Amino acid sequence: MIRGFFKDILKPIITEALQEAAAKEPAPRERRFYTREEACRLLHIGTTTFYRLAKKGKIVILKIEGKTLVDANDLDEAIETRSVFRYQH
Repeated sequence: MIRGFFKDILKPIITEALQEAAAKEPAPRERRFYTREEACRLLHIGTTTFYRLAKKGKIVILKIEGKTLVDANDLDEAIETRSVFRYQH
């Protein structure tokens, strides 16, 4: 009797709840980077303004093997929250 209750009633409920919980988990963010040139093009700014924003802490840059990179997710989020905005010339 108890096994039938678990098998017929509780198991589908638990299975569905676990599937819903797994579907709600955010997928891990893939690490992407923009080069300095790509970031400048996205923001419609020049190199000098790019480094000025980096010095102010608005853009976090990484130097890897002589290349200046910006985390794409961080830059995209900064643009969306308008902490860094696109210049319109």
